[in-house]
Order: sequence, then C-alpha cells, then structure tokens
Amino acid sequence: MAAAPSYINLSDSKSDEETWLRDPTIYGMEFFDKHCHFGNEVELTKANLDHLKSQVNDYKPQIPYYLCKMGKTTNNLTRGKMTFNKEYTEEHLKNYLTVPTTIPITSNTNAWVGTRVRINKVATGHAVITTNWPDVVMGAEIKDEDICMFCFYDGTRELGCFVTRLSN
Repeated sequence: MAAAPSYINLSDSKSDEETWLRDPTIYGMEFFDKHCHFGNEVELTKANLDHLKSQVNDYKPQIPYYLCKMGKTTNNLTRGKMTFNKEYTEEHLKNYLTVPTTIPITSNTNAWVGTRVRINKVATGHAVITTNWPDVVMGAEIKDEDICMFCFYDGTRELGCFVTRLSN
C-alpha cells in the first residue's frame, strides 16, 4: 500500500499561488510532521508552509504543535472557546488536565498578549480553553479562517501555551 501524500495540492492552473490541504487523516513524511498535529482541515499556502517549517526547524517542542483553522466558535468574543480534538488531548494533554486548571497563554502576533486561561478536559474527551480566551482572540487579532499554531510547553510548575498565526 502506497503512503499517503504529505500534502494534497489544491492549486489550479489559473492561480500562481500553490495551496496545500492538510488534516488529521493525511499523515506526512516531512521532517516537521512528527512535531505537528493538525486538528482540522487546513489549507496551507507556500508562506504558511515556509513559516511552519521555519518554526519547527527553530524549536522542536516536547508536546507537538497543534495547528488548526479558526472559525466562528473560536472567535466569538462573548462565548468563544478553543477546543482541541480528542486524539491530541489524549496523547499530549490529559496528564496535565486531571482537574480544571488555569495556565499562562501568550502570543506575539501583532501585539504581545499575555493572560491566564482556563483549560479543562470535558466529558467528550476534548480539551477546551474557555475563561479569557476572547482576550487572546482580540489581542492576537485572530480572525475566522486564520491558521493558528499552539505550542504547549511544560513550564517549571505548570503547563503553558504560546499561540501564533501562521503568516498569510
């Protein structure tokens, strides 16, 4: 059985920009794939891929990066929340989420954002960031369709997270 392609090229002959599709079911063989988890279907431009490759080349985290396309639920400024899929939660976050907790989250996208958010593993098995998530969305100027990369890290006493948008 042939290996699945790392990326499916979505570009058409009318466009100068190549676009690549990536999601949790497409397992890649690129050097950065073992350091990344794609939470949903993401269309990557060449600039996105270059940013991702550069980031992984500079820093290979102990907990893989989580990449996803942001949508209306994540960007709602009154009831917004960030949900991480079950597989990522089970493989990488569950040991940190035995009880609901608050963690530091930062971003240097456009303006520096630093706050604490509540993260919890819910009954469905997903990890969910709720309290103060809208502050992160506003401060980092995250919009619908933006591709964001989450870097969770094991701090000296607690889990932490750094979020950035991939360049458009």
